[in-house]
Amino acid sequence: MSRTLFSHAYGETESSRKRLAVQAATFIVMLMAFYIGSFYNFLLFHTLAEMFAVVTACSIFMVTWNARPFFKEKSFFSFVGIAYLFVGILDLTHTMTYKGVNILPGIDPNVPTQLWISARYLESVSLLGAFFLFKSRIKAQIYLFGFSAATLLILLSIFHWQIFPDCYLEDAGGLTAFKKNSEYIICLILGLALSALQHNRNRFESTLFNWLQASIIVTIISELLFTTYVGVYGPAIMLGHYFKIVSYYCLYKALIETGLSRPYSTLFKNLTDSRESYQALFSNMIDGFARHRVIWDKNGIPADYEFLETNPAFEELTGFKNVVGKRVKQLMPDIEKDPVNWIAVFGKVAMDGKPVRIEGRSDQLGKWFSVNAYCVRHGEFVTIIEDITEKKQALDALFVQSEWLKTTLNSIGDGVISTDENRRISFINPVAEKLTGWAQADALGKRIEEVFSIDLESRNCSYTQIQELYVPEDLPMPLACKGMLVRRDDTRIPVEETISRLENEKKEVTGLVFVFRDISVQQEYQKKLKNANERLEEKIEERTRSLYQTIKRLEEEIELRMDAETRYHNSHKEMLARAGQLRALAGKLTMAEQAERRRVAKILHDGIQQYMAAAKLHLSGLERQLQDPQLSDAAKKIEETIGTCIQMARSLSADLSPPALYRGGLISGLKWLAGRMQERHQFHMDFTSQISGVSLSEDIVLLVFESVRELLFNAVKYAGTSAAKVRLKKEGEDHLCLSVQDEGKGFDPSGITVSNNMNQGLGLFSIQERIQLIGGTFKITSSPGRGSRFDIVLPYEQETKTSISTDDNPANNSAAPNDNAVGKRSSEKDIRVLLADDHAIFRKGVFQALKETAGIQLIGQAHDGMEIVELAGKLKPDAILMDINMPGMNGIEATRRIYKAHPEIKILALSMYEKEAYARDIISAGAVNFISKGCTASEMVAAIQKAVTVV
Repeated sequence: MSRTLFSHAYGETESSRKRLAVQAATFIVMLMAFYIGSFYNFLLFHTLAEMFAVVTACSIFMVTWNARPFFKEKSFFSFVGIAYLFVGILDLTHTMTYKGVNILPGIDPNVPTQLWISARYLESVSLLGAFFLFKSRIKAQIYLFGFSAATLLILLSIFHWQIFPDCYLEDAGGLTAFKKNSEYIICLILGLALSALQHNRNRFESTLFNWLQASIIVTIISELLFTTYVGVYGPAIMLGHYFKIVSYYCLYKALIETGLSRPYSTLFKNLTDSRESYQALFSNMIDGFARHRVIWDKNGIPADYEFLETNPAFEELTGFKNVVGKRVKQLMPDIEKDPVNWIAVFGKVAMDGKPVRIEGRSDQLGKWFSVNAYCVRHGEFVTIIEDITEKKQALDALFVQSEWLKTTLNSIGDGVISTDENRRISFINPVAEKLTGWAQADALGKRIEEVFSIDLESRNCSYTQIQELYVPEDLPMPLACKGMLVRRDDTRIPVEETISRLENEKKEVTGLVFVFRDISVQQEYQKKLKNANERLEEKIEERTRSLYQTIKRLEEEIELRMDAETRYHNSHKEMLARAGQLRALAGKLTMAEQAERRRVAKILHDGIQQYMAAAKLHLSGLERQLQDPQLSDAAKKIEETIGTCIQMARSLSADLSPPALYRGGLISGLKWLAGRMQERHQFHMDFTSQISGVSLSEDIVLLVFESVRELLFNAVKYAGTSAAKVRLKKEGEDHLCLSVQDEGKGFDPSGITVSNNMNQGLGLFSIQERIQLIGGTFKITSSPGRGSRFDIVLPYEQETKTSISTDDNPANNSAAPNDNAVGKRSSEKDIRVLLADDHAIFRKGVFQALKETAGIQLIGQAHDGMEIVELAGKLKPDAILMDINMPGMNGIEATRRIYKAHPEIKILALSMYEKEAYARDIISAGAVNFISKGCTASEMVAAIQKAVTVV
């Protein structure tokens, strides 16, 4: 039980827990003493228990009565304290009349039971009613008088009048129905009081709340036990009194010990709440707050002031952090340069004690402030500041707007008069003065109908119900009218007027605005216009007759033209069909031309070049065998001639079918073209691409490549420049743009026709037609003296990267017999060489050239990549002569595999193409050098020896 009663102490400090444990142990010992005493004499136990409750109740009254000015909830605690005084009086009377005590003899057991029930009713109703008195202003003396009267009536009803219902009839079965039902009603009232306590828990300190709650709960248990006893000395009564002792102990902890030992938290909770409210206000107020101390110079003049306290809003408004203890001149060295002498103003406030309110600008902070300064004590002052920068800016803007509006109204050509809600004139501009004849000084304050007088008979408004100068609120605005203005000198002029309402934010009319103009000239023009219209109508009627005849002739001509247009439309459709056929034919012609180029290039590469390379190698070997110097020189010249032929064939093959284009696609081909233009024509092609790879069909790649080459050739021939820029980029999500730009002579694009382009390669017109054939556009931007730019835009969808098929590449379709000829090792120091090439004639030429070379032994030959990879693993040569283009696995992949498995083998690349075209890829795969097939035998031997000897 003690654990339940004191569970609220969880979370307190260690010393508090120890003190609480001692108190709990003492209380348990006291309960045990009561229990032991009950065995000796039940009356003694009953008397001690009841007296404990009576003493506690009286103590509660004394504490709450004397401490009532300090409680936050004065009415509640005063009411409860007084109630328990009279509950204690009834309990004391109950004790003295209890059966067997004999203090008041001759009283049966019914009387103490009645006193018990009346005390419990008074206690429960008082606890419940106390929660409805938080805002009550009734004085405590009135509560005292009321409880005195109620207690006196209870005692009289029991002892004198004997009208109080019976509660215990010893001869009739013990407890009466009234007694039992009353206990349940009392429990219900206590339950409502407990609910009210929970609802108002924020009004009480937590410890006080917990003890009050425990007291009410234990009291309810005690009352339920008192519904079950039969005899006045029964165990239920004893157990009920135990719970009553615990209940009053909880009240003692709540209202006596807490009130005396913790006055700060209980008696002065109001002060704590006030301080917290002040602190919350201080921290959360929007305006800046600061407390200062003035610092005087030796002459007693304010020279500076120190910050003693600031709130967060002050720091946010000024931008100063951690300013307490600092002086204003430390934070704002130039404060004395501000338009307002802040130090002098605040010093005067601290000296005289008179508050001031001042608005001024701080140049250092760049803001306007409204400052309220108050003196809190001599030499100290408090400032409450508000940032009014936006307000000042708004006022400045409003002033500018007002001046602008005034200037505008004085400058416009219409008369303007405004009135207040009483229709008295508040403004009149110069034009209105001139039209009405009233000067502004005379017109201001007069009613509008005195100055702006319209002849009502001449007024022509859209609302004819207007009989006087009045604008009902239900009429739409603005209201336009015309009429004769009666001027001050009684002369009249026609005017056109517009009336508008001035409204405030609540849509209430605050005045009217009249805008009017002299329409005399306008009416004169209208009269002339009317006469002109009448004459015009006569001429129109005459012209209409003539026009009717003309229309009839035109209808006949239109019919003839419609027949001609039908014939033209049919001819145009036929022409478009022929144009489509021509475009398709042009596309096929392009592919046929490229196919023929590749066929010729294949013949040059696989046939002529290979035979010439083999012949050169054979002739190189023969040259070393000839003893006759003349024959040797002749052989050398023939070898040089063959080498020149190889170079020419290689160049022609590359021009006809660029290997880089077929191997790497459009970007690789354009890079090759840049080098080719530099080499052949000393023309610099600056090529950049914003994308890394392009996936286009073969015919489109070929067409675009040939178009760019044709544009560059035109630049070489006609532009008079040695450089051009080629840019490749994506345009939007589904187009590619390839632009060719030079800074040459330029030309007039309008002069480009079919006739003058047919003799210029593809021709610009032909390029345009073929690009349009594949769904693209070709744009020419040029003018004489300003260079030229050509933009080719192609539809493009990103797909899996594919390159131009290499099946037709000159290096891929030559089959060679497997003529591996492995020679015997003649010397341990000979360099062992393998040869891989798909052209048998070239392999024989190399074999013949190396056969007679001392120190080199050709130990095997292969005609494709797979075969050379197998031979390299079996024979472990010192070097391999590797052709790049071979059927099946090419030389680059074979080199990569051999280098990975046998990095000690030196691989030299062979190709009929130029070194720059393939050297990068095969050397990155593991080759050590690149040898052209057009080299001499001695050059090949030197390259082999260098590759093997260099570590």
